[in-house]
Amino acid sequence: MLQLLSSPTRFFDNRQQDPPNWGLALAAPIACAGLQGVAALVLSAKVRPVMDGLLANQASRPGPPPRLLMAFVTALGYPMFLGLLVLSMLALNVMVRRPGSPARLTEFTALGFYTQIPVCLLLVAIAWLWQPEPAPLATSASAAELMLAISHYRDALLSEPLPSTGRLLSLYSLIWLASTLTIALKVEARLSRGGTALAALPLLTICAGGPLVGMLLELAR
Repeated sequence: MLQLLSSPTRFFDNRQQDPPNWGLALAAPIACAGLQGVAALVLSAKVRPVMDGLLANQASRPGPPPRLLMAFVTALGYPMFLGLLVLSMLALNVMVRRPGSPARLTEFTALGFYTQIPVCLLLVAIAWLWQPEPAPLATSASAAELMLAISHYRDALLSEPLPSTGRLLSLYSLIWLASTLTIALKVEARLSRGGTALAALPLLTICAGGPLVGMLLELAR
C-alpha cells in the first residue's frame, strides 16, 4: 500500500498483473468508516454535555441525537460514497474508446480509499485532543434566541484551530482521492492526456465539490 501513496501509476500497473483482491480492496473503505465512526463518537461525547446544557430549559425541544446513531450515520457515509464513486468510474469507463474491466475499476476505486486512512487517523487524534469551549446562555432565553445561540456556537466550534485544520485536511484528502482515481482510470482504460484531464473534472467535483462549496459559503457569510 505504500506504493499507492508514493507512486499510484506504478501501483495500478502492477495490480493489473494479479486477479482482483476484494478482501484487500474492501478493507480500505471499511477501515475509513470505522475510524470516522470512532471520531464521531469522541466528538459527540465532548459536545453533547454542552448541547444538553443549552437545551436544559427547553423541555419541548428534542435533544441531540444519540451518540451511537451519530457514529452510525457518519460511518454509513463511506459505503454510500464508495458506491457513488464506483458508478462514476464505470460511467466514465463506457465513454472512452478502449474501456477497461469493470471489475478491475471497481477494485481500484475501493483501493483508492487507502489514501484516506492517514487523514482518518488524524481526525481521530484531533477529536481526542480537542476540547470545546463552553457556550454561555441566559436561562430565560427564548426559542429563537436558543436557535441563534446554537448556530453561533456551531460556527465558533468549526472555526477553532483543531476543527478547522481537520476540515481542511479532509478537503485535501478528497482531492487526493480524486487524483488517485483519475490515475487508476488512466491506467486501466489507457487514457490520453486530454482524456485524463476530462475524467479528472467530474471525479474532482464528486469528491471535493460539496465540502469546497460549503467552505466558500461559510466564508461568504
